[in-house]
Amino acid sequence: MKIINLKLILLSLIIFSACSEEEVSPQQSFLKIYDDANYNAAYSPVGLQKNLDNFYILSERSLRSSDFSGINIVTTDSIGNFINEQPLEENLVAPTKSLQKIGNTLYFFCMDRNTLRPYLASISENGELSTTALNTTASYPLAANTTSNNNLLLLSYDPDGLNTILTEVSREGQILQQAAYSIGPGSDVQDPIVDHFTKRSARLPFFCGQTAGNRYYFNGFFNYTLSLVFTDFSDNPTGVLQGQGTDAGLKAAFPTTGSDFAIVGYQFADHFMNAKTTLPINEINSSVNLFDRNIPEISEKAICRITAYSSSTTDYTVIASETEGRQVVLYFYNINSGQLEATYYLGTLNPFTLSDIIALDDGGIAITGTTFLAGRFERIYLQRINKQQVLDIL
Repeated sequence: MKIINLKLILLSLIIFSACSEEEVSPQQSFLKIYDDANYNAAYSPVGLQKNLDNFYILSERSLRSSDFSGINIVTTDSIGNFINEQPLEENLVAPTKSLQKIGNTLYFFCMDRNTLRPYLASISENGELSTTALNTTASYPLAANTTSNNNLLLLSYDPDGLNTILTEVSREGQILQQAAYSIGPGSDVQDPIVDHFTKRSARLPFFCGQTAGNRYYFNGFFNYTLSLVFTDFSDNPTGVLQGQGTDAGLKAAFPTTGSDFAIVGYQFADHFMNAKTTLPINEINSSVNLFDRNIPEISEKAICRITAYSSSTTDYTVIASETEGRQVVLYFYNINSGQLEATYYLGTLNPFTLSDIIALDDGGIAITGTTFLAGRFERIYLQRINKQQVLDIL
């Protein structure tokens, strides 16, 4: 197993970010930090995708007019040079914490801050943004993903019916199928859901997706507990992995091969991960039973992301998270054996946070999050690790 630590100092970051397009080829690694002339500007990236020759960063921004976060789209070229920043109108807030890609179009969900009605937003291959209101009684868009038939999944919350809602949405914004799952008797979950949107420190690990065999899953409130729920869009779940309120459960789950999943779980301040495990698709179980070994370097409020990566000879599962030392860490696991093959760290003297990670078509990896300039000003960064550097890590 290899462990690689990328040591960075502020001066080298500034010099590296200042490289011209002639000095950096699209196949090279880079690290760019995007400053803002407004010292008080506050941006928090939540999603990343590469579409044709450009990177797109979905970002939240603070609004004076609302406790909900506004939305910005930051576009760069293939070597990270800033192209433009596109703010959405202030009535559209609370983007889902990922950018989904189908063909050459990118998608995310958000909501109207006054009506709480969900909207589907799309970014075309030439960067044009459009939005479509969804015809649904649900509100508070919590998470999104894609389906095997190139539609979209939306996880949301219905405060009137006290239901968690899973919806399949077409790329045009039509509701294809929808199922509601009761929060059940117990304490009110409205406050933690609102806090999830308005307080970064109170963000909850909502996510959703599809497994092999036309089974869907979501991590959301069910029986007043943040649980991983499996469903075929019928009235009742087919399986449930119960958490403990919001104090324990899963932070990320990613289907790998067959019925296997890679997961990151938490038990209060402790974290555990497993790159090859089975989950209760057809039964009820508890996340406590999956706790194996605490990973003490993962910070208590860490964001966790999982993606697949393929080299010419081996397939990997990459689990990304944040450390107590304010670094971003990537764990590379063999997808078939579940064994840890290598570990990579970003950040030493400068603190780095994680927002999203993607595997690139050319064999590289891209990561976005925030870091600090002069130790005070939080700014978005974009790092690209090229194919050769990834192979060196492995």
